[in-house]
Amino acid sequence: MSKITTRDKLLDITFKEVYIYGYAGSSISNILKIAGIPKGSMYHHFPSKKAMVIAMIKERLTPKVREAFYIQIDDDSRAVDILSFLFKKISKNEMLIKHGCPLHKLMFEMGSLDDEITKLCHQEFIFLIENLAKLIDIGKQKGDIREEDSKSLAKFIIISSWGALSLAPNHSSKEQFLQDTKHILEYIKA
Repeated sequence: MSKITTRDKLLDITFKEVYIYGYAGSSISNILKIAGIPKGSMYHHFPSKKAMVIAMIKERLTPKVREAFYIQIDDDSRAVDILSFLFKKISKNEMLIKHGCPLHKLMFEMGSLDDEITKLCHQEFIFLIENLAKLIDIGKQKGDIREEDSKSLAKFIIISSWGALSLAPNHSSKEQFLQDTKHILEYIKA
């Protein structure tokens, strides 16, 4: 078993802190306190909070979002069934149900505050749209997805599912998410 590096520990804690409290609500002092790391050690790896968050986006947020929203495209499956499976997988992720999509939250918070962070988040959003559009194209070819522009429909699905994940914690649940995404699935069917 390999020992976790100081840098990795900082990125892991930064991911969780920014995810739960947002960029503005997370503080270097709290991250360092949780990590049990002196401030000088952080500056050895990152010159600023922003640099640490940018590294976190690239090395933690992007892989986690891609894993959570990963679509296994199978020639034998229907696109609607694949999306249904994806929504069921998302519904089992307690952090997503409780706190929403970390990419969406960071994009929303930083949209007018920081161009560099917004650009990184937007690039991942575009990746998700393009990946989902491939599934939609297959679904349209097979006749199980309605005839609409694939990228626009992919964007609608992502934004709608993010909305379903953005309910207040006392109104959010696995069951509520599945009920809300059922409407998305009904809408996209051919």
